[in-house]
Amino acid sequence: MKKKKMKKPWKTINSIKFKDTNQCLKILKRKGYIASPWILNIYKKKNYNYKKLKKPIVLYRVKLKEFGFKSATTLENFYKKLEGKYNLVHPAIALFTRSIYDEQKTGEWLRFATPMKSMIDTDGVPHLPKLGKALKLYFIETYWSYPKAIFHPHNEFIVQKK
Repeated sequence: MKKKKMKKPWKTINSIKFKDTNQCLKILKRKGYIASPWILNIYKKKNYNYKKLKKPIVLYRVKLKEFGFKSATTLENFYKKLEGKYNLVHPAIALFTRSIYDEQKTGEWLRFATPMKSMIDTDGVPHLPKLGKALKLYFIETYWSYPKAIFHPHNEFIVQKK
């Protein structure tokens, strides 16, 4: 039987120079990065401490089609397929990754597979973070994170090593 080749990591985070997500947001803003109102709301509500996160953090880029999806599926179904293969990413890591991912291509929007209810805004709406580049600017935005949210085989997510 042929052994499946291990996917190459996208980013490995060995250390984080920020104390918490509030400090990270300040630096992103200073660098001219754009954080959506939802990102600001969510991280203001919950300021994560980076010192508490276990390192190294090994991140991978995966597409839904790599998990056998040939047509649109729900976030819930995708997360079930991740079980045993990859972990979901802590919301603070997505914010930090924006600060180190400056080689992003224009027009790319890259979602993070974060736990389903880990990023809830003050209106009670769950989100997941996504990084984008457009108009020569870097963004950190959100997308809805509810079980029946629809994604397509070409959609790409960031996940963490199991």
